[in-house]
Amino acid sequence: MQNRDIQAILQGLFNFSVLKKLQWYLIVIAAISSMIAIFAPNLIPEKCVMEANSSLFAGVILSMLLVFRTNSAYDRWWEGRRAWGQLVNDLRNLSIKYYEFVRPNMQEREVLAAVLIRFAYAMKDHLRLLDSSHSRAPECDNPVSEHPMLIVEEIYAILDQKRREGRLNDMMFNVIDPHARALLDILGSCERIATSPITVSHKSIILHIIVTYLLLVAFTLAHEFGMWMVPVVLVGAYMVLGLEVVAEEKEHPFGTADEDLPLDRICNNIERSVNKLLLCDSLLERDIEWGHTVRVLPNSSVEAVQNEVQRSVKTP
Repeated sequence: MQNRDIQAILQGLFNFSVLKKLQWYLIVIAAISSMIAIFAPNLIPEKCVMEANSSLFAGVILSMLLVFRTNSAYDRWWEGRRAWGQLVNDLRNLSIKYYEFVRPNMQEREVLAAVLIRFAYAMKDHLRLLDSSHSRAPECDNPVSEHPMLIVEEIYAILDQKRREGRLNDMMFNVIDPHARALLDILGSCERIATSPITVSHKSIILHIIVTYLLLVAFTLAHEFGMWMVPVVLVGAYMVLGLEVVAEEKEHPFGTADEDLPLDRICNNIERSVNKLLLCDSLLERDIEWGHTVRVLPNSSVEAVQNEVQRSVKTP
């Protein structure tokens, strides 16, 4: 455990992904800082720069805005992760309760399993389309895959059919309905996150304050440090701009970047869970007990298991 913790710390310490994204910004900042270091001591008195820096409180204002920016971005990322975790739970509940209440045969289980898995993948594609385009019309046609709302209609059609057949009474339907209804609630929550990024004016004022802060630092240190001021300004620029870049990535959690939610892995987990709950071979004995035909095994295997079940029943 301790070795893994040390390895994780070292991996984070030597992870320069943010630096790669900021390299051109830092080059421009270094060039501007060098010019300030050369010309500022001869143009502006040091006392004036110090008074301007202390009167604007740029550092305090910047720190407050960056804290709000990173917290709001991480809240969006975490809310999206919670929504997908809830989706996993509701799909598992749907699978279990459909199996126990309806007692479906293998063909009926395959139909529902396919529909539930399709919903997860369709929701992933739908959200990635919205997240990349920032569309505010989630009801529009989705060119990537079918819209997940249509798949929820299929789920309710299946449940309604079983209720009309008398295999799902009103009490059972009321138990299973909250999980089917939660699919649309989760979809709506994720659509809200994908289509409501932070306002452009808020981002703009943060960038303006960052530029002002870096210029004030450069002018303040130019009189005392000269050209040695440049690496100091670059370190400060890396910190404040790095936080802005991280917040920008966290703000859109449904994309395909490394920092985004692992939607492909979550969908694969949903597929494994649903298949295990509805299509697992361990359900064979219960299918035989209910008199259902199992199509996934050859007839000889079905007969062998049926004989084994009968022998276990006769054995005292």
